[in-house]
Amino acid sequence: MNKSYLYQATLVACLFLGACSGDKTESGQLEVIPLGAAFDQQAELKTSDCFKKIRYVPLETTDSALVGPGAWATVLNDWIVVTSGRKLCQLFDKQTGRFIRNIGHVGEDPEGYSTVHGGWQNPGTNKLFFPGWNGKMVAYGADGSFDHIWTPPIAAPAFPAVASFDYLDADLIAGYYSATDSLPARLALFRGDEIVREQWLPIDSQGEKAVAPDEIASISVQRDGGDGVLIIKYKDNRSSITSLGNACFWHNDGELYFRQAFNDTIYQVSADKEFRPVRVLDPGVHAWVYNERFDDKKDAIYPGKFMENEDVILFRFLTNVYTDNSKTYNALYRKADGTVKVYPFEEKITDDLNGFLPLQPISISSAGEFAAVLPSEEVVQWFEDNAGKTDLPAAVSALKKVGEEDNPVIVIME
Repeated sequence: MNKSYLYQATLVACLFLGACSGDKTESGQLEVIPLGAAFDQQAELKTSDCFKKIRYVPLETTDSALVGPGAWATVLNDWIVVTSGRKLCQLFDKQTGRFIRNIGHVGEDPEGYSTVHGGWQNPGTNKLFFPGWNGKMVAYGADGSFDHIWTPPIAAPAFPAVASFDYLDADLIAGYYSATDSLPARLALFRGDEIVREQWLPIDSQGEKAVAPDEIASISVQRDGGDGVLIIKYKDNRSSITSLGNACFWHNDGELYFRQAFNDTIYQVSADKEFRPVRVLDPGVHAWVYNERFDDKKDAIYPGKFMENEDVILFRFLTNVYTDNSKTYNALYRKADGTVKVYPFEEKITDDLNGFLPLQPISISSAGEFAAVLPSEEVVQWFEDNAGKTDLPAAVSALKKVGEEDNPVIVIME
């Protein structure tokens, strides 16, 4: 390790220890999110807890604009980006739901990407990034044009270590690399082919060697309300969990945030200074620390996807991940009063504002707009089950025109 990296590692470690002890940083006392206490006293989540406005956007349905199974949606400036299946990425108008165009394609040709999952959209450039082949990323413009192929200047480590990427601003890409047996975990910033910064992280200082197939008893992917997690069970009775996609990054108000697995501190990533701790999760007795990551700990909390706007942080976590009793939860942190509420993910968020279908936000835009997907058949079934309701809000009544074979309704929440 050279002197620059040694200095960075020492500085970050000091910040990390200060965060864990509750000492003040240069920005003042860190916010503490009492997650463990909320988990022990679970309470129903309602839309009035989370949102001020709810808007429904039925997507246009035509033979040339059919959304596939497992639809996922997010807002990108004036558009709704919808991905479905493994191959389809579509752009719709955010206000009207009108279909605009398909974006790129899956294929092994020079402009093809490998999947629609695990990428990101950059609102500052109107570009969409998809995983390509051999560790590369494929970029398309929102106008549908192929833009470029980006090869990370630092290659991804060997399995089971991972690399994740997201945008920092219109110019820079941030990358997270988990630890290997020869290198600690680190964050890096890239400008095209240039490595702008590479910074060691305070934990994951000792990673694992590459895994041979004959060491693995089973591999499975489990849903966690985000891109999913990879569970590996080894023949020596150890287990491991790894978040897929880029759930370690999220955005709010032009800032990029980062949280490392088995680290309860949330950091802000900056282009011009060291990244700094801003909040701490307090899992209480449900903590799961790095040195115990291979152990099956009852009710230990493993946080996953985070979504944040100016009012709230909505995030997901798993418990009992190595057992048949694994369960996913929604957690809500209200910034104004510090309230934390936890409720099972499968129960969704009860709509007490409109009295309509419960919601499950799956993404958030750079402007703080949450998005959820309501399958058309669920919308039709709700109206059949509630045929006697006459006091529906106009926005809900307008959905009576949705047909069972139509594209889904996208819900935008602020």
